[in-house]
Amino acid sequence: MIKIEELLSGEFSAYPEETQKFMKKYTERLRESIEEELVRDMADRMLKDIDKSNETFISILTEILNNGCKGFNKMSTQSLLNIYLERKTEEDFFNLLKRLNEEV
Repeated sequence: MIKIEELLSGEFSAYPEETQKFMKKYTERLRESIEEELVRDMADRMLKDIDKSNETFISILTEILNNGCKGFNKMSTQSLLNIYLERKTEEDFFNLLKRLNEEV
């Protein structure tokens, strides 16, 4: 049984080489999926705010530009998951894992 902590840390050395390859691929796909969902969620929120008022959109854009935004590629998987769970529910995360498992 694979532990979620191992997926988040990327530490697979205790497993046979074939399992390590699988886990690395799975972790990469998990990261990609989380990144895609976060980008889509952020874009949806910004687009909805544009429709509400330009001031709200400009406020969000100003916050991003003033505070900067660390790229998702430079974040750890744990950090990505934390952001994901701040914006989405645990059920959304389990559904994401379910979709990943169906792809594999």
